[in-house]
Amino acid sequence: MNFEFSLNSGKSKKVMPNKIRASSLFKSSIQAIETAKVIPLNTNTSKTILRELYEGLREYCEAIGYLNGYKFLDHESIGFFLRDILKEQSLFKKFDRYRKLRNGINYYGNDIEVETVKEAISEIPKLVKELENHSRK
Repeated sequence: MNFEFSLNSGKSKKVMPNKIRASSLFKSSIQAIETAKVIPLNTNTSKTILRELYEGLREYCEAIGYLNGYKFLDHESIGFFLRDILKEQSLFKKFDRYRKLRNGINYYGNDIEVETVKEAISEIPKLVKELENHSRK
């Protein structure tokens, strides 16, 4: 699948660019990531931390979508946007990995290793930093 399919199937849609909504999402994104980083990491908190980190990354991507005139109706479409519109193949792969980990937690009750969450605590803020060049419209 690709972003064009996402648009044609109604999983994403063209909207008027919205800097106000994007700004709000950027702020919320950073708050979610910063909150996740201060939660003590252990086996009981690992799922919550990963969810918050992913939420922050997702919101940041959605904000960039609004700057570019797109609204996403599912998370998979965000990945296609990263890959096909922003031309960020590496970011797409990492985003998709965290999307699948989060879905496993939320929808299948999967556990997650503390080491995986440690990686996410380090990597997701770096991914957001890499996306900053797309947030200046």
